Amino acid sequence: MDKIMFLDLTWRLMMGAKDIDINRDLENDVLYVMRKNADRSNTINLSMSADILVRLERSTREVVGVTIEDFSEILPQLAGCTDYQLKEEFDSILKFLEAPNLVSS
Repeated sequence: MDKIMFLDLTWRLMMGAKDIDINRDLENDVLYVMRKNADRSNTINLSMSADILVRLERSTREVVGVTIEDFSEILPQLAGCTDYQLKEEFDSILKFLEAPNLVSS
C-alpha cells in the first residue's frame, strides 16, 4: 500500500477530537497529536514527509498519532492557536494531512 492510500484510509480511523491529546512545543515549532489511550512506548514511527511523522501502534499498525515539525510554516492559519483551539480545529489538520501532494513516496 502506498503512503497516499495509507493516509487516506488511516486518518479516517483516528478518533474524534475528544479522544486525542494535542500538545505544541512552541520553542521547536512542533505539534504532537496522540490518541489519549495510546501507549507511546508501544509505537513505531513512519515518516510521511520531511516534516510529518505518523505513529503506529506496534502490533496492530493502527494510526495513534502524528507529529508535525515546522507547524507554523506548514499550517500558518493555525499557528496562533492554543492547544485547545487546535483540538477544536482538528478536522482542518486532518484535511491538510490527507492532501495527496503532502506525502513523499
